[in-house]
Amino acid sequence: MRTLRLILLTACCWTAVAADAPRPSPPFTIERTTGPALNLRQYRGKVVALAFIQTTCPHCQALTTELNLIAHDYAARGVQFLECAFNPDATATMPGFLEHFKPSFPVGFSNQVAVMSYLQHSVLDPHPLYVPHMVFLDRAGVIRADYPGESDFFRNAGPNIRAELDKLLKAPAAHQ
Repeated sequence: MRTLRLILLTACCWTAVAADAPRPSPPFTIERTTGPALNLRQYRGKVVALAFIQTTCPHCQALTTELNLIAHDYAARGVQFLECAFNPDATATMPGFLEHFKPSFPVGFSNQVAVMSYLQHSVLDPHPLYVPHMVFLDRAGVIRADYPGESDFFRNAGPNIRAELDKLLKAPAAHQ
């Protein structure tokens, strides 16, 4: 019993600090219904704004609309926007989602286990993984910011996303 408590305490403590930024981005692949899979490593050298969504979530759909506007403004500045859906029916709902929202950036899917692993969100964590969830990677592939769905970041998403991108774009590439 003592060993079990120690394991659970260790896991909970690890979870509490695991999602802190900055941290190196672990390998992650986003599958797509059309086109090749996207490996995050292929975007090294660019600032990346990565949103984890569910295709049927109204907040995620609103974020997609917002990201479309922002992506247009930041495309020439070397920012890559990506979305990854991980709802159980993402492969079935993705075509309709893409048709309706017409994102100007790559959108694909993965499974919940892979997403939770990438975000270092433990299955032992009593808090659910709320969406949308965004991470921002610098040019070296380091996660510099991580915003879970329940954070205040999304109350004013547009200006907050722009501020995060501006901060990453101003940072010297050598110090990232």
